[in-house]
Amino acid sequence: MMPFEKIRVADFTTMLAGAGVCRELADLGADVIKIEPIDGDSWRMLAGGFMGVNRGKRGIVIDLRQEEARKIAHKLVSTCDLVVENSRPGIMKKLGMDYETVKKIKPDILYVSMPAFGSKGPDAERPGYDPLFQAMSGQMLGQGGPGKTPIFHKIQLNDEMGPMLGAFGASLALFNKLRTGQGQFVETSLLRSAVTLQSGNFIQYKGMKRKYLGKPDIKGLGALDRLYQGIDGGWLYIYCPKEAHWQTLCKVLGLTALTTDPRFATAGARKKHDKELEAILEETFFTTPANAWALLLAMQGVPAAQGQGIVDLLQSDAHCKATGVYEFQDHPQWGKVQLQGVNAEFSETPGKVLRPGPMLGEHTTEVLLEIGYTKEQIEDFKARKLILQAEVPAKK
Repeated sequence: MMPFEKIRVADFTTMLAGAGVCRELADLGADVIKIEPIDGDSWRMLAGGFMGVNRGKRGIVIDLRQEEARKIAHKLVSTCDLVVENSRPGIMKKLGMDYETVKKIKPDILYVSMPAFGSKGPDAERPGYDPLFQAMSGQMLGQGGPGKTPIFHKIQLNDEMGPMLGAFGASLALFNKLRTGQGQFVETSLLRSAVTLQSGNFIQYKGMKRKYLGKPDIKGLGALDRLYQGIDGGWLYIYCPKEAHWQTLCKVLGLTALTTDPRFATAGARKKHDKELEAILEETFFTTPANAWALLLAMQGVPAAQGQGIVDLLQSDAHCKATGVYEFQDHPQWGKVQLQGVNAEFSETPGKVLRPGPMLGEHTTEVLLEIGYTKEQIEDFKARKLILQAEVPAKK
């Protein structure tokens, strides 16, 4: 068995962070049923993004705006162990799917909520998206540096951290339920994601001297901890925290004379003459392609990595291929899809990407039959537009 096999999850999430919580549970075997409105999750507009956070799930459509449709959702929830949602406070209550309502249907339900700002406080009802938390949490200013232009992070830092917090909370709630039989409400938020990512800096005490290391054109934190460009225009990063790294670096670069140069012979001297060392290394690295330097240094045990794009990892990175960082799925609409593999490896109960992200309403009939509705009832629901069943293309 997989870790969460036989655990059923009602997934009312949308966009990236909330959907990612259920992706983690699905990867470990949970039967995640994604419930979408008639017009679908707005995240579907980004086909790749949608598939990335909704793989492993089954998808159904229920129009929760209609009272009769809510009864269908309530019946589904009565068969579930977990409910997960990331709406603003009050939305799920309007739809009849808030914790208090669901708890009356299934008293031992575990309900995971992930509103952007949380459910309490003056900002609770504000809409929240990743860039807003980058701005308000200090991520943009921290990267840009004091008094400089803030830096926008293209990678959705907080949206990617959120699923880890939500899945962690869900896992602990399941563990507690195994011990006590007790259901409960679990909450985290994008705000907490932003703080967690900076937990080493989110501290304040009397006399503390805070260091701001960011700046708009930052390439690293020192000559031995930075990016360098090769003659081919490519980049590599080196990180040499130990004396042995420094000595080997000089040997590989043909700069052994620097090891006895008074300006660079000790760590303290190198720190004092950092800009001079940086200029020497820039000139040297620019004589050879970056990937060649990265390979040579790595072979000699110097921490170094070639600057790559996502496509490089997907198409040609031998280590990623060998370790299951990605895998392939057949999608009924998009064909063969390459996507991230399961994050955690278990020796006895390994996880698995069960299926690609669902088409809108792909599994509606299948799921409703499982929870006790007849084919005639389901056809009636369709006719009254309470539900939607997708027409799935036949596999080629």
